[in-house]
Amino acid sequence: MSTFTKTVGAATVGGLMAYFLDPDTGRRRRALVKDRTTNLIKEADRAIGKASRDLSNRARGAVAEARSLLPLPTVSDEVLAEQVRSRIGRVISFPHFLEITARDGVITLRGAALQSEVDKLRSTVASVRHVTSIRNELKTYKEPRDIPGLQQGQVRRRVPAAGWTPAARLAMGVAGGVLALAAAGRRGSLGRAARFAGIGLLARAFTNMHVRELLGISPGRGIHIQKSITIHAPAQKVFHFLSNYQNLPQFMSHLREIRRAGNNTSHWTAAGPAGSTVEWDARIHRYEPNKLLAWKSLPGSTIRTAGILRLERLSGSATRVDLKLNYVPPAGALGHAVASLFGTDPKKAFDDDLNRLKSLLESGKIKGNGAAIPGFTSANQQAWEQAT
Repeated sequence: MSTFTKTVGAATVGGLMAYFLDPDTGRRRRALVKDRTTNLIKEADRAIGKASRDLSNRARGAVAEARSLLPLPTVSDEVLAEQVRSRIGRVISFPHFLEITARDGVITLRGAALQSEVDKLRSTVASVRHVTSIRNELKTYKEPRDIPGLQQGQVRRRVPAAGWTPAARLAMGVAGGVLALAAAGRRGSLGRAARFAGIGLLARAFTNMHVRELLGISPGRGIHIQKSITIHAPAQKVFHFLSNYQNLPQFMSHLREIRRAGNNTSHWTAAGPAGSTVEWDARIHRYEPNKLLAWKSLPGSTIRTAGILRLERLSGSATRVDLKLNYVPPAGALGHAVASLFGTDPKKAFDDDLNRLKSLLESGKIKGNGAAIPGFTSANQQAWEQAT
């Protein structure tokens, strides 16, 4: 082992000991890591169960596929319609808006569908055995909000092509673990390569992300957060408060400072794992007063992020706040996993942040103990009360 490797290893061990044995916060940090480890074990157990069910379903599917190759008598129109209906649920966003009938192998499609999903729907129906032709009587729409009778809905997200099935993730995870353990005692470049490959397979199976996404080289899917909350305050006041950068650190625990850096741009400083900080620049690219605010990080930023904030007026001077956030943390998904292990779970933190926002805008105090939120000065309160 080289002197450099020993030095880096010793520095890492020393830093971890100082972090976890700190007399003031070490106990809390150790408890957080213990909780995160317990959660990881539970998630792994659920993933193994999901993978075993996937393997079982795939085995039954293979048997059914083999049987379908055998010559079978024709099915009734009712059975054929049900077979088609069972296939389309995974390829369109709103299958309950479709009416499917069958007659002598001819499938008739009626109802509402999105234009972007019609081709996939037709090819799926055509692939069903005993279907001879398709009659398309659909009414197509560009957006879900255009469909009559649909209150709210989202386009079905497709599983990325790079994603592994639960069964494949289990198999590759086991293979990666075995490879890493087998190479643990081997020295030389071959042993290091085998350990790296094993750990890489484990990380790939655990996160189901491409290698470039894991390392933060490619934005990929990153981390997605979507939260909603109802605040009993007028939308105009809520938007006035949230569109002021300086107000955000008052309820977002991970933010340290936000300052304006130019026209529609700002510089953000946030807390990272183990007491570190990260900084990036962002620009607002959509601004609709009292309705919508959208932003994204500038090229070259440490954290690649984009978000959109929507406000919806409700009855009784209430406002629904919808927040969607996508980001790739430093070192990609691996950096996110390390941060979560050290007690910084962004999804849980955003739940707490939105609850603090609700309490702040409705009462100006932290819910539960009556204490004013740190940084919420009398000047802030006055600006909030005078907002129109």
